[in-house]
Amino acid sequence: MKRGLRQKGFTLIELAIVMVIIGLLIGAVLKGQAMIDDAKNKRLMNDIQGMSAAFYTYYDRYNALPGDEGATATARWAGVATGDGSGYVGGTGTAVPPSGESLEAVQALRFAGLISGDPAATTAPGNPYAGIYGFDSNAYGGTTGTRNRLVVSNVPGSVAQIIDTKFDDGLTGTGTVRGSGAYTGATITLYYFL
Repeated sequence: MKRGLRQKGFTLIELAIVMVIIGLLIGAVLKGQAMIDDAKNKRLMNDIQGMSAAFYTYYDRYNALPGDEGATATARWAGVATGDGSGYVGGTGTAVPPSGESLEAVQALRFAGLISGDPAATTAPGNPYAGIYGFDSNAYGGTTGTRNRLVVSNVPGSVAQIIDTKFDDGLTGTGTVRGSGAYTGATITLYYFL
């Protein structure tokens, strides 16, 4: 008597169903990552606009630039050093920790309640890409000379180009938004001239 042998394993239909499920899971994960990246980009753009608005609001409210204020800064905010009153925020906006007028600008904005954080802290606000926001000044070019700027460190090159295109001309070395290098780089420092 011959017994029929039945092979054990998955049918083609079962394998197809498993492949569809795996594909759906991968698609959901990739879509979720894209949503996270979009949220980071939007937060960075909103932060840039907010920091710029805080800088100008401080100037409108106190008739002085945050960090560059003369003796009135110390009188107004205990713990904020006196700036030189040159009209430009001195120091390096990407220094960790910030120092000089760059630190004083952040502290003055915090004391005024225009940005969040402990006013006595000697750290710069962080951005969504594990970098920092800071203020300094640099040559702008042409007949306009030096201008104050918001400095945003550790920005992915592709994100920096999106921001430059949204706020300016999309070119790394011209306009009010500039990059420290080509937007094809892994990470760059973004400069937003105020």
